[in-house]
Amino acid sequence: MTSPLPQNGTNDFRAIMIHIGITVTLGLGLLFFAHASSDPLQTVLVVASPVVVLLGASAMLYRTYRVWKRNGRWQVWQGAAWFLLFFFIVMLFNSAPVLFE
Repeated sequence: MTSPLPQNGTNDFRAIMIHIGITVTLGLGLLFFAHASSDPLQTVLVVASPVVVLLGASAMLYRTYRVWKRNGRWQVWQGAAWFLLFFFIVMLFNSAPVLFE
């Protein structure tokens, strides 16, 4: 009989939600702080917010690879990585008008 726990022995869903929560919070936090700051700092923060989300998505893809190598449940990690990549595209298009003013 197989165990209902993941093969890697951790709570994958909780780790994924924490990773997504931190990445989205940092990205949106930088973007909101950018809109409240002065012009030179605003440009830097608007560029930094999608970069932070892209780094979070890349880290999620790396974790997906590691779980796959351990024969774990890599599909949920890959789905979360796709969500972060989609969120990166949204953040990128959201920051484009500020850059081209």
